[in-house]
Amino acid sequence: MFLREIRQVKRVNDCFYLDGYKIKADRISSNGYGVLVVFEPSKLDWDFRYVIGHNRYAWFPTVKSLLEILGELDLSDRLTRDWLRNGKGWSNGVRPFNE
Repeated sequence: MFLREIRQVKRVNDCFYLDGYKIKADRISSNGYGVLVVFEPSKLDWDFRYVIGHNRYAWFPTVKSLLEILGELDLSDRLTRDWLRNGKGWSNGVRPFNE
């Protein structure tokens, strides 16, 4: 999948509302807003279902999920630095794939 957009989505009575779509929340929570990550499919993504229109897949990440992903990115950077770059780190001090 490819990232298409990241949106703030209003949550009311355990449902998120976006552009005429009503999406049932996976977790019970108070009214407010959630972060929605929208993807476009790649050739390998046929098993996912559309939630906000054709070719628009979505995910509401939790802080725990994001911290796990960040932890894996940090580990990947450390392993890459130590194994591929002989402990020298990145030339500008920043991970090269953070776009």
